[in-house]
Amino acid sequence: MVKKLVLYDQIYNISSEKEEKNIEVRYKKYLKEKVKGFPSTKIRIKKLRKYDSRFEIEINGPEELFMFNLIKKEIGTIINFDSVKEGQIYKGTMIDIGKVGFGIFVDCAIMNPKTDVLLPLHSLRKQLCNGKVKSLTEIINAYDFIDKFPIYVKIEDINKEENKISGLIAQKSLDLYQKCLQENIEGVFLSGQSKGQLKKALIKKGHLRDIVSIERFGFLENIVLLRESTESPGIISDIGNLLRGSKFSAIRPNRIRGLYD
Repeated sequence: MVKKLVLYDQIYNISSEKEEKNIEVRYKKYLKEKVKGFPSTKIRIKKLRKYDSRFEIEINGPEELFMFNLIKKEIGTIINFDSVKEGQIYKGTMIDIGKVGFGIFVDCAIMNPKTDVLLPLHSLRKQLCNGKVKSLTEIINAYDFIDKFPIYVKIEDINKEENKISGLIAQKSLDLYQKCLQENIEGVFLSGQSKGQLKKALIKKGHLRDIVSIERFGFLENIVLLRESTESPGIISDIGNLLRGSKFSAIRPNRIRGLYD
């Protein structure tokens, strides 16, 4: 029996049919890398859903159940609202940054109905600036949060009557900032290009030696941690013109420390 999945990753930064076909080919290669070793089981990208810009795929073959579960674990899929439980941790991306003053919404691919998770301002103050009474704008500017910024959230409250969910930033994401602060290293977030394209740009500009690590959060979302004394604005300026349509964010410990004053 054919297994069907709608994947977690959102596909964007596409301006033509040719680009859509190209990214479909690249994404299929990405899928095969995640599940290599099962030549008798096939993956087919059925369509790119217009509703939420996510790929719907079909898996067919003798290992389809195993591959189905592996893809759910390695890449992630959409989640039904009724399946979300308090205390669970989900990965997501920030959306509509700065459009409301009471918190930040995160798209965790929760559907039926589509529901974004709210990170309330009081929780952000507690987790990101040691409880200091800072405005949401000050927090966003200090951390340079932008749309599509990846974050892991822990579900705190589910209101099924109003279809609302609120949460906290999970420790896995807080660890990233603690590492930058403790080791005094900067980082660069990139949305809109794959890890392979990002790496090519870094190599072309001679910056691979300035990199500690590249962590892929989604197919088109990556965070680069830089070696000590390497400044993120310089890296962004250098590679930006090679990565058309991408959005960048700079993780800068000194700027974040300013929130604690």
